Amino acid sequence: MTAKIVRVLLVFTTILVLGFYLPDLYRNRFEKRSYKRLLYYSEVSQDFVFAEEIYDSLRQDVRMVYRDRVGNPLSENEYARLLPFNNTRKLKLLGMMPDSVMGEPLTQEVLRSVRRLMLIGDKGFEYPLAPLFESQPGHPGVDLPEDLFRIGKRGIEFLHTTTNRIDTAKSRRFNEALTRAGFRAPARDIYGIPSTIKSRDDGYFVVDASGKLFHLLMVHGEPRVRAIDNDFEIKQIKCHVPGEIYCHIFTPENELYVLLTDYTLHKLPIGPNNGRFMLTYNRYFRSYKNLERDSSVMYVLDRDFAPVDRCAQAVPNYRNSPEADFEARLFPFRIMMTPGVTHLIPVPNPVGKFWLTNLCCVVVLAAIRLWRRARLYSPFQLIDLGMTAVFGIYGLIASLLFPNRF
Repeated sequence: MTAKIVRVLLVFTTILVLGFYLPDLYRNRFEKRSYKRLLYYSEVSQDFVFAEEIYDSLRQDVRMVYRDRVGNPLSENEYARLLPFNNTRKLKLLGMMPDSVMGEPLTQEVLRSVRRLMLIGDKGFEYPLAPLFESQPGHPGVDLPEDLFRIGKRGIEFLHTTTNRIDTAKSRRFNEALTRAGFRAPARDIYGIPSTIKSRDDGYFVVDASGKLFHLLMVHGEPRVRAIDNDFEIKQIKCHVPGEIYCHIFTPENELYVLLTDYTLHKLPIGPNNGRFMLTYNRYFRSYKNLERDSSVMYVLDRDFAPVDRCAQAVPNYRNSPEADFEARLFPFRIMMTPGVTHLIPVPNPVGKFWLTNLCCVVVLAAIRLWRRARLYSPFQLIDLGMTAVFGIYGLIASLLFPNRF
């Protein structure tokens, strides 16, 4: 009996191993390379331009092709000239840098105005303690303070890092300032950039117990609190390094707001999205590219966040290919490794996809056992058939690797 149980455990372990390796082997064999498809907005033509990798069968190589929105082909240099902020070095070396853009001289200051960053509306890491920097230290950069703060049921508390004691006097001053501004403890969320690698500190944005938003700073050692009139629920805030924009704010529906340093709050005219953007902005335009699994949609706004243009581009994705559909029909699940306490997570496919494959595997296993004159109604034969019915091709292979000789 012990040998039979050990064999069942070996079959089950093999099923898990196969669930980790077989789908990857299948993808490595059938997944086609995803060629690049780039979408940009040109400040020169004030329209979209495209770049795409294609396979050149004559040269047996991959090359880039460029076109405008209408579909007219562009040479590589014409394409680069339409995007001076993306190809500054190349255009200068070729002597093709435009003198002006939109009637304004293209100076170094204008070229340095470009910023690129990711906006993600998902929750990130949260820390119970954070440093509150001096916002006006009298010199460029920020200094690391000797204490950390938290905002719990008793309000804000500053904890000295060496003595591990609460600075009651400082905590009282900041609590009074928060209370005057209408803050209700405890803090639901605290957002900021707790790093010294920045030119100045813009403090933290704190969501109180009632969902209201507050801006907390320390100026010359004293609190400065500003209540922000938000009439929407806050899901996530992405703070930025010092500039004209304090932060971008996501709602649970992934609506996107931007808060400027003059405390002007703008709701961006961006359609339904998944909360993942690549933001690029300069002196003239702000482009928000929403990155989906099989498409990218770029929204172009002007300096005042009014809509200028919009363009959607399909992006080839393995998940939508016939090979991926066959994979879902062949494998009932795949095993994915993750860091942390849970190392193996099964990712199941829809039952409606793989049930026919599993049934065929059961028929094949039963036929093999009958050919070998095995008794199908014995308990351990039924266990093999049951595991094959549940785990499909994994169960079939594992049962054949460890023959049931009992």
